[in-house]
Amino acid sequence: MDEPNAEKRTSLECTSIPGRSWPGASLYKSLKLGWHWRQLRWAVVAASEAAQGHEANGLPPGSREFKTLFNEVASKVQEYSTESGDPLDTLKARLPALCALERLAHPAPTVPRNKAGLTLGILIAALLGPIGFGALIGLGSGMAHWIAHLFR
Repeated sequence: MDEPNAEKRTSLECTSIPGRSWPGASLYKSLKLGWHWRQLRWAVVAASEAAQGHEANGLPPGSREFKTLFNEVASKVQEYSTESGDPLDTLKARLPALCALERLAHPAPTVPRNKAGLTLGILIAALLGPIGFGALIGLGSGMAHWIAHLFR
């Protein structure tokens, strides 16, 4: 029964997690990725709802709370991206709430508008406007007078 040439399988190779050689490996991986995708979506939705609550309470974009929520979700998205092989851009397109969180965490800088130029333009228009209208009226009446002399 016990043949001396028979190999005994006592290595860890047989008892490890199913690998590529296991017949159900692709099914196992797809089920595992499906579960992780649902967990990721749930995490993004929960963070989005929390961010909406903070926003309703009057927190300004860029607050520490928004950054914390975004960083937590971003790490989970990065983890899923490395596990599944999906690029981050694809995941951002499939998770629009993630983009909204990113906008709240890192708002676009607002550039103060130069109001001095606008004020100066209004003053110049207020001063030169009547002068221009007067000149146009004078030219119009002069032209009408000149045309009237042509037909006398």
